[in-house]
Amino acid sequence: MKFSTLIAAAFGAVVTAAPAPAPEPAALEARKSFDFGQLNNLVFKQSDFNYLLNINSLNLNLFQQLGRNNNLNVLLFQDVFNVNSFDLNSLLQFQQLQTLLAIAGTGALNGFDLGGLALGNLNLGLVGGIGGVDLRQFVNSASIPQIETIAKTVSTTIIA
Repeated sequence: MKFSTLIAAAFGAVVTAAPAPAPEPAALEARKSFDFGQLNNLVFKQSDFNYLLNINSLNLNLFQQLGRNNNLNVLLFQDVFNVNSFDLNSLLQFQQLQTLLAIAGTGALNGFDLGGLALGNLNLGLVGGIGGVDLRQFVNSASIPQIETIAKTVSTTIIA
């Protein structure tokens, strides 16, 4: 066997074993429009959630972008926007929204298709009755006017 044949065979083995360049990530096709009326135009019906939205500075524009650009099923959060009760289940769903937006705010979700993301109510199993506990009973009645005032200052811009 010639030396040049040996070198060619070695290079051939190296070339076939070398990893192929990663394909360019496919850009997600943005949704053309979405009716946020199903989400009460991104204003919570329950004033305590509007209060929490305000003091936690949730970026609902980012939420809209996740729905349009990353295929997030924003209707997963329909209950928290449309429910008029302040219970444990709603608070847990609000926390999911806040956590998702905090992660998305870092840019970690850019380019990911979030269509298969399974969010929703936490299954509490046999203690499921605790999810319906009205949390409003724990709010000091003297604080309610302040909460209502802060909650009324919430305004959300819907991205066209």
